[in-house]
Amino acid sequence: MKKTLLLIIIVVSFGRLYAQEGGVILGKVYAGAKIGYGTVNFKSNDPSAADFAESTFRNLSYGIVAGYKINAKISIQAEGLYSLYAANNINYEYFYSPSNPLVAPDANSSVDHVDMELQYMDIPVIAKYHIGQGAIAPYAYVGVNWGINLKGYTTITRATVDPVAGTLYNSYNDDVTDLINYNDFAPIVGGGINMSLGDKITIFGDLRFKYGVMNMSNVSNGLGFNNNSLWLSAGAYWNF
Repeated sequence: MKKTLLLIIIVVSFGRLYAQEGGVILGKVYAGAKIGYGTVNFKSNDPSAADFAESTFRNLSYGIVAGYKINAKISIQAEGLYSLYAANNINYEYFYSPSNPLVAPDANSSVDHVDMELQYMDIPVIAKYHIGQGAIAPYAYVGVNWGINLKGYTTITRATVDPVAGTLYNSYNDDVTDLINYNDFAPIVGGGINMSLGDKITIFGDLRFKYGVMNMSNVSNGLGFNNNSLWLSAGAYWNF
């Protein structure tokens, strides 16, 4: 604990030791928080196959940001985000064999649809290029996102035809954490706008695209999928 506090003090102190060059402050540290809302599209790794799932629009991300301003134009930023990736009507054959009792039809019911929800710790590291130095200034960036699989589950909905009541639906969850690869590395690009509120506080809006390149499936059946996602975020940080 003492070592952690000492490291924080050293980093903050170093951020205050800046040089003046043409009125531009160099070597400045900042830290804050952000929240985002995203659209996610899971795609099959087989170009000839249908998408692994339908796109969703109920995905949430939130966490902390910290960065270092190398100079007036360039900064390096890292984030730690809890992210929810949801998928509707997945091709459950990617996970379950036809004989699996969870999805196999019986005399009374059959699978109507299967949804999925994945919970990740996302750790993006980006290089930002700042355009302009006014109170309102845009920026663009590129980087890589390291996604760590925390938990995953499917919601299986079965339909039962009742002669009197009609079609009845029953849903239950199945833990699929072990069926998803632990790591997911993906390139990211984006841009946004900073708005300075005095010397210390900056608020920002951000649009980011994550391009899935790795197979997320941990099932050895020759089937795989990845996900592309678009996130709209807002947040604020403190300039040390």
